Amino acid sequence: MELGHWATIVAFLSTGACFVGMAFLKTATNRMPSLYGARPFALAAAMLSSRTWAIGFTVVGVGFALQYTALTALPLSAVQPAMLAGLALLPLIAGIGLGERLGLREAVCMAFAAAAIVLYADAADGADSFDRVPADPVLVAAISPSLALPAVLFLVSDLRRKGAHGRPLSGITYGISAGMLIGAGEVALTGMATVKAPLDDLAASLDPYLFIAATALAAGQIQIALQHCRLLIVGFLVIMTANPQMLLVSTALYGHGWEPRAEPVASLTGGLLLNLAAIWFLPRHERTRSTRPSRRTSGVWTAPSASGPDQNPPLPRKPFGRGVVGSERLPIASPEPGPLGMKPPSLRDRIARDRPGREAPRQLGTDAADPRGPGGP
Repeated sequence: MELGHWATIVAFLSTGACFVGMAFLKTATNRMPSLYGARPFALAAAMLSSRTWAIGFTVVGVGFALQYTALTALPLSAVQPAMLAGLALLPLIAGIGLGERLGLREAVCMAFAAAAIVLYADAADGADSFDRVPADPVLVAAISPSLALPAVLFLVSDLRRKGAHGRPLSGITYGISAGMLIGAGEVALTGMATVKAPLDDLAASLDPYLFIAATALAAGQIQIALQHCRLLIVGFLVIMTANPQMLLVSTALYGHGWEPRAEPVASLTGGLLLNLAAIWFLPRHERTRSTRPSRRTSGVWTAPSASGPDQNPPLPRKPFGRGVVGSERLPIASPEPGPLGMKPPSLRDRIARDRPGREAPRQLGTDAADPRGPGGP
């Protein structure tokens, strides 16, 4: 099977267009309130009222149109490796547009995905296909689990108790559930492209309506996922979940198969195993960076800087006690050098030592402003 067809380039660009659109969707979350799957009307209102979201959704629609064009020219077994190869554009789009960077484990998962793409392409050489129209009950039975299970996964993720000190999740559940919905929509899209039915027959079939339902649900779940997680994680999981699902389900529904030879079947099996490994080894939590205070507040005295000591530094903590109001800045004298190893006076001792000097001018000024004179009744 020829993989250098122009349709493979179109399939590659279709995945890149979807990632560009998802970058716009990720940017749109910055001006959206908190989104929840249990509030579908508020979710829809937040998406439809955002101009940035409309641009991103349009770009994603262009990606699906390119995918449909590629599927009408080549069988799915040849188009699917090219679509997965578009995953190479994800780090570039996420890095340039959003400043996201790959971690070590994420880079290893990308390497697993690249090896899976090579095996998928090798298996495509031994694949053959024929057009077959499944019965409507069979089509509904094959796609319904991909529509129902993501709703359950999302509900479990929304109801999960989030600890105050828990590490943030990377979004495995979000990405897999959204990928299953996209995969269901791509199965219906494959049916529309493979059967090549006229428009009147296509309108009478279930494929267009299943595609609209799956993509509408996926749009909401991807938007929630992008509000909580990085595009690198969500985009990687969506494509690595949707494409194998599309390949397996469409093969059973629309008549794709492999000759009974060991080599193509082994390549396909190895590609599926590497695909699962790429999903399994993704980090479950985001990386946490330890934050260090800019100034040490320990009691060990350090020499003043070359520019001279700060004559009026802020207090390291809110003072309390008699004669101290709020968080006022108190003039503190520089510590006098003492014998080696001798610690300077504590903050409380310096406040008590300098209190008479601060209060005396204030009391003298009050008596001088009194018309009755100092000591008057």
